[in-house]
Amino acid sequence: MGSTRDYLRSIVTDAALPVSRQLLEDVVMETLTDRQVPNRTDYKELRDTVNQMRGQASNAASGTRKVEKRMAKLEEQVAALLEERTLLLKRIKAIEKAG
Repeated sequence: MGSTRDYLRSIVTDAALPVSRQLLEDVVMETLTDRQVPNRTDYKELRDTVNQMRGQASNAASGTRKVEKRMAKLEEQVAALLEERTLLLKRIKAIEKAG
């Protein structure tokens, strides 16, 4: 009699398992959604976005370094031109005084 009862219990349990599993999954998913807990897809999207931004930041930093080098060269050229201008103005004043 005990084995018959176990057999019937296992039949009922096997039949109820998919229903109870789905109900449990629904409750868990609803709880996660209500609490706004990130899921794997959210983490993957965030990781992809960070990786994309890392590449863009690296490119921007590289471009900034190139611009800084070019600006330093231009500042040197401007300083040289100002010095040359000052010398030319002194020569012009000397010529005007002599003339």
